[in-house]
Amino acid sequence: MGRCLTKKVFLIRNPILFLHLLISFSSGAMKQDSKGVCVSKGGRFPPYESEGKPPKPVGKGSKDLTLCQVFRKRTCCSPAQTNPAFVAVRNLATFGEASQECQHLFELLECSICNPNVGVQPGPPRICASFCNKVFEACKDAYFASNALTQMIGPCGVNDIICVKTSSWESNGTSFCEAAGFSVQRNDDSRKEPCYGSKASLEPVVESSWRRKPKKKKTPLKTETLSCFKDLLQWVRVMTTIQKVSLGVSFLVAGMFLIRQWNNRNRKQRLVAIQRAARRLGGKTKGNSYSAAIDRRAVQS
Repeated sequence: MGRCLTKKVFLIRNPILFLHLLISFSSGAMKQDSKGVCVSKGGRFPPYESEGKPPKPVGKGSKDLTLCQVFRKRTCCSPAQTNPAFVAVRNLATFGEASQECQHLFELLECSICNPNVGVQPGPPRICASFCNKVFEACKDAYFASNALTQMIGPCGVNDIICVKTSSWESNGTSFCEAAGFSVQRNDDSRKEPCYGSKASLEPVVESSWRRKPKKKKTPLKTETLSCFKDLLQWVRVMTTIQKVSLGVSFLVAGMFLIRQWNNRNRKQRLVAIQRAARRLGGKTKGNSYSAAIDRRAVQS
């Protein structure tokens, strides 16, 4: 009766940041550098743990990236880089009153440090001017604050007292990216160094995020179910009364177990949905404590 076993369906979470919105960006080229080694960016960006070594894959677990996982297969990053980026993106959603488009584009901007080609270039991440303009236009009404230590702007956080709209800080995308700690390759820049945010630099990420595993050929469910039912009837006919009673009890116990499992699964799915909603809404009054409570409930489950 092996053919009667239920086939498992695995849900695969895609971490991509709506990169298809960016496919028409800058005309600048992003050349791959397979021979370079990781060079720390300086400024507000924490040093790479893999300084002086080539970009490498990052495994899951404690060393996994907390953000920018689209670059997991080859990157200079570790949680040392992605943790601050994660906090910045979370602050943008929670306190910055940013639109969804702004959140997605700013997250992609923050993840530039994890691009393997950016990681092997000296100096701050070099961003295409056209991409900076896109981020600025999407985030011009979001609230940013100035960091007293780095003298750079970033999304308004819980401890920031003075937060103003991005358009009040800067007037264009180039100055916005530079104020946020990035370097910018302008359209009239004659240098041939690659910049991040071009179509060529993002296409590999788009392809990896939308790639799907080939579908397995399915056997007709109707024919398979009918065959299983006939086998079960034939088996029941030759059973004694005691065996039939025992089988009925077994089915009852199994049914109760499956119902309990199903209820647990639904409860966990609801908790995950609440977590996502809490992060999106930001819990303007008690957002942090509420999200933490939801996280604890999910772990206890």
